[in-house]
Formats: sequence, C-alpha cells, structure tokens
Amino acid sequence: MLLNILLGLLIFGYAGFTIFRFVKKSKQGKCATCALKKGCQSACSDMMDDKVALSNYNK
Repeated sequence: MLLNILLGLLIFGYAGFTIFRFVKKSKQGKCATCALKKGCQSACSDMMDDKVALSNYNK
C-alpha cells in the first residue's frame, strides 16, 4: 500500500514538473525549445522583420 502511494506521488509529481516546465518555456517564445536557438538564422530574420515593421509604422 505504501509503495503504491509513493509511486503515485512520484508519477504525479513528475507530471506536474513537466507541465510547469512546458508552460515556462512556452512563455519565452517560439524558439525557447529549439536546439539551434543560438545559431538559428530564422530567429534573426524574425527579429529584423519586426524591427522593419515597427520602423514603417512610426513613419
């Protein structure tokens, strides 16, 4: 009985931790989970597109 309770707590604890980590990363943006985020060229182009759109909006 005690083993079942411990296993249940372990499983639900890990599931809660995984959900917490997923939500935390999803708030950081689309490139947070990407393995290539430090050397990704598309992330740079997205940032440049945003800057161009904002600079055109301000004119």
